Amino acid sequence: MSILILEDTIKNLPNVLRCKIVLIVHIVTGAPGSGKTTAVQAFVELKTEYLAFDIDWLIESASALAQRDIHTDSTTWPAYGHVWFDVLRCVDTNGRRSLFFTPNTPGDLENLAILDGLIELRWILLDCPDSVRQERLEQRTDWDEARIKEAIEDAAELRALIDNVLDTSILSPSAVANHLLNWVKR
Repeated sequence: MSILILEDTIKNLPNVLRCKIVLIVHIVTGAPGSGKTTAVQAFVELKTEYLAFDIDWLIESASALAQRDIHTDSTTWPAYGHVWFDVLRCVDTNGRRSLFFTPNTPGDLENLAILDGLIELRWILLDCPDSVRQERLEQRTDWDEARIKEAIEDAAELRALIDNVLDTSILSPSAVANHLLNWVKR
């Protein structure tokens, strides 16, 4: 939920700064194969007052708009991140809270958050042992050995950056969704 800057301070700010708000964004991250897609589906099925968004939900439309493939063209990633922060800000403006499912690292998004104003990012990592991740990714027809190796490297990077972790190999999708709901309510 938005928190307005202290009222006394607001009176002394120029008009353009008076509308700055603190936006709390709940980020659910994980390397490929961690269970983000399954978790977001399970979370949506809970039918809570919170809204869940998967970074991939707009990727085809945004790629068409950019006339470049956002999956592979890294020059589009900052603008795509800004689009998502605008969506999340709109949700917050309407008095709703959201969870944003993305494979990004804190470094990927914190720079965008600084550019987008006063935003607090709260992180949780969906993770699993590398053997489980490899097995999950091998079931995907479009994943080769090199991409799987990269996903395992991404997982190691995220583990080093985020302490708040849910192991999707030992929790059912509905249990993961319920853990996420309890986390976002805090």
